[in-house]
Amino acid sequence: MSYPHPDQTGQGHPQQQVAYPAPQPQQAYYVQAPQNGVGTAGFVTGLLGMLLFFVPLVGIVLSIIGVVLSGVGIGKSGRGQASNRGLAIAGLTCGVIGLAIWLILVIAAASVL
Repeated sequence: MSYPHPDQTGQGHPQQQVAYPAPQPQQAYYVQAPQNGVGTAGFVTGLLGMLLFFVPLVGIVLSIIGVVLSGVGIGKSGRGQASNRGLAIAGLTCGVIGLAIWLILVIAAASVL
């Protein structure tokens, strides 16, 4: 059995070809989530404040800065302006623990005097 050429119909004249436009290259769009630099700074200072509680005034100052910056970072992430909410919460936790240690030390020192 013989099949007709794809360009020919059974009637002897060429079939019309449909011209499609060439495919256009697709551009990839990457949407980067906004970073939470304030939350990261709050985590770092809160952690340092918790770890350096034994250094006079350094630990409490770092803990307070950590709590403030972490609070701002949590607020920014809640409004969708930043990511890393978990890191800001960890900074808040470390800062509060550092402040609690300082408070315990001050109460213990005051009770001795």
